[in-house]
Amino acid sequence: MEVNYFEGKSAKVLFDSGLQFQLDFMPNNQMRWTSIRKEDAGHTDVETIHLAKHADHIYTIDWVEADGLCVSYTVDTDKQYVKSFMTFTDESYRGGRRPFTHEGPFEFI
Repeated sequence: MEVNYFEGKSAKVLFDSGLQFQLDFMPNNQMRWTSIRKEDAGHTDVETIHLAKHADHIYTIDWVEADGLCVSYTVDTDKQYVKSFMTFTDESYRGGRRPFTHEGPFEFI
């Protein structure tokens, strides 16, 4: 089994959409996200993540939240940058799922 590069580390993510998170990577492919933006600071949950390494310093981190929000991060740990693709339920959108993308700095803290 491949070692989880992120386990035991924490990171700060500041998306261009205004969303801001602290991510705490825990054993057994668990990750706690906590909002650090003023409007909803402290909002948090623990997710089971699926992690894959694709090339030197390039990883994807994917999870599905309890409310059905699907999240996929592509992280470049060398350039300290993340791009995110998410989908959430929206019956007015094609397939009943609305996409949302954002990106920004990814910094280990």
